[in-house]
Amino acid sequence: MERILSSRTFAPLAEEFGRARLKEAVVEHLDSLRLAREPFDEASAVARVRSSLQGSTASTLRRVINGSGIIIHTNLGRSPIDPELWQRAGTIAEGYSNLEFDLEEGERGARDEHLESICRTLFGCEAALLTNNNAAATLLLLAAVAPKREVLVSRGELVEIGGSFRVPDVIQQGGAKLREVGTTNRTRGRDYTAIVKSTTAAILRVNRSNFDIVGFTETPTIEELVEVAHSKKLPLLYDEGSGRVVDISRYGFKKHDTIAEVIAKGVDVLTCSTDKLIGATQGGLLLGRAGIIEKCRKHPLMRALRAGKESYAVIAETLRAFATERHEQEIPIYRMLAMSIDELRSRAQDLVRGTKARLIDSDCALGGGTTPTETIASVAIHIPGKASELHTRFLEKLIVGRIVEDRFTIEVRTLLDEDLASIRSALATH
Repeated sequence: MERILSSRTFAPLAEEFGRARLKEAVVEHLDSLRLAREPFDEASAVARVRSSLQGSTASTLRRVINGSGIIIHTNLGRSPIDPELWQRAGTIAEGYSNLEFDLEEGERGARDEHLESICRTLFGCEAALLTNNNAAATLLLLAAVAPKREVLVSRGELVEIGGSFRVPDVIQQGGAKLREVGTTNRTRGRDYTAIVKSTTAAILRVNRSNFDIVGFTETPTIEELVEVAHSKKLPLLYDEGSGRVVDISRYGFKKHDTIAEVIAKGVDVLTCSTDKLIGATQGGLLLGRAGIIEKCRKHPLMRALRAGKESYAVIAETLRAFATERHEQEIPIYRMLAMSIDELRSRAQDLVRGTKARLIDSDCALGGGTTPTETIASVAIHIPGKASELHTRFLEKLIVGRIVEDRFTIEVRTLLDEDLASIRSALATH
């Protein structure tokens, strides 16, 4: 063993992975040779030991190229982060910071105050709080507002999101009791009024983010729910989910209230994700009345659900892009949405020049459970050949395309600027 570990052949592995880790891998390799009754070959051993060490010490996370036609792709990490924005946030994350230190008083401070000023500016809320995702924000809110008491939710809003995560489960884990209101397709304001009792703690509105109900339907407006809740001296809580900071109807989607508009209508606390329409890294914001936010801030669950310095840094820089109206320049998902068909076609033509691929009209989804029934016009690259084989072949190059009508395509709108060289190379060598 000492001879092997000290040899010139294995020295680079000892330098790269450490002698102790190398020894473990060599022992495993020798054991496998004994079981197979194979002779020891140094060249083969180095290759197999290196492969074993790389597999056991590396993450399986890989940078991939999104040509799927889904802008906020949950399976691909949702919203990408602009390199320059990431670099600005990195100056905070890579060193020490005043995460929990009051620079004016020279003593311990609170991390949950860093986003309050910018959130007040953007959303008109009294206070703000950041958790590690939106489910955590909703869980914390219910735990603080309605422990062992009833929360009223329309049957049509008891949704299940990705990963079999259900709203009724969140309510239960938050220590509240679910009271269903109305029917799946029709719920009215008076349905809430009729079942309020002394044990009712709040009304919860849940955005049906990943599906829609059409046909014979009725849902009370935010204004109606505010009136019902406040007439009964109850808070109206809203799991908005998507993080709609700006009106996205300008990009071809239906008009929906922004966060600021919802809060202005009287919603007491709104929760949303920061990695969907906000376009930052994963997090969950609670925005609204100072008294309720303070209850959440002081709840024992807050420590378990809080976000780290990296999240604060990236989310703060992203919110600043909205506050300074630079979101189309500094937030990738808005750069993608803002690209015209002519710009997309020009980009696609440059990519396919000199190849067998051709351009086709396509539809692009926003994704992330934000606009479940809507798409916008786009341009895709069609690569001729057997679709399933091409899909596998491009995956090997870490390019995620899609198959539409038995054609393998790469959606141009979802490509980042830094992806273009790799796409051009992949098409040229196909």
